[in-house]
Amino acid sequence: MNIKRSKEEWTRRYISFIAILFIIAFGTSLSIRANLGSSPISAPPYILSLIPGMNLTMGQLTICMHVFFISIQMLLLRKDFEKRQYAQILVSFLFGFYTDLTMWMTGFLQIPFDMNPMIGYPLRLIELLIGGAVLAFGIACEVRCDSLMLAGEGLPLAISRFLKCDFGKVKICSDTSLVLIGTIFMFIYFGEWSWKLIGVGTLISMFYVGIMVRVFSPHIAWLDKIFIPK
Repeated sequence: MNIKRSKEEWTRRYISFIAILFIIAFGTSLSIRANLGSSPISAPPYILSLIPGMNLTMGQLTICMHVFFISIQMLLLRKDFEKRQYAQILVSFLFGFYTDLTMWMTGFLQIPFDMNPMIGYPLRLIELLIGGAVLAFGIACEVRCDSLMLAGEGLPLAISRFLKCDFGKVKICSDTSLVLIGTIFMFIYFGEWSWKLIGVGTLISMFYVGIMVRVFSPHIAWLDKIFIPK
């Protein structure tokens, strides 16, 4: 669907989206630092980035995954793939950069897995919930911005349009598939289950982030003052 907006409004939305991407990347990295398991969307690139001898960073692997997602979108939607969504490719590179930047920024916040459980688990849970809330706020802002989207949301949206089914159900299946792929990588390259890679935090993120998005969404109408010129 073509949305009629002024050039100034589109410019504002695109610039805002660049800032929103950083919020999403920061929330993702903060959740990972809790050491309770990565979020579903970041599971495959995070696990692959930890393989001994891997020359690609998590951000670079995220770029590869997102470009693959965009290719699938183009194959499914064909002529219905909006021209402005080609910018998802540039978005993928920027998000990959943000991922590496925020992983570096949050390095000092990583909670050791061998910390006293009486102290470590509550701290990890608090950090996970804060990271998930930041991530959810970023996603809510991304939806409100309504300019571009990350391939992680673009792919399930394309699948739901192609199959003519509910986006929410496709998103759940998509997240579950990413966790399954991450689990396969974990066993192939590490030979055992690691709760630091796929753990209780992964399960919590699958539901908690979606709930928090619904909590934030009704309270961010003030963003329209930024997006829409007077």
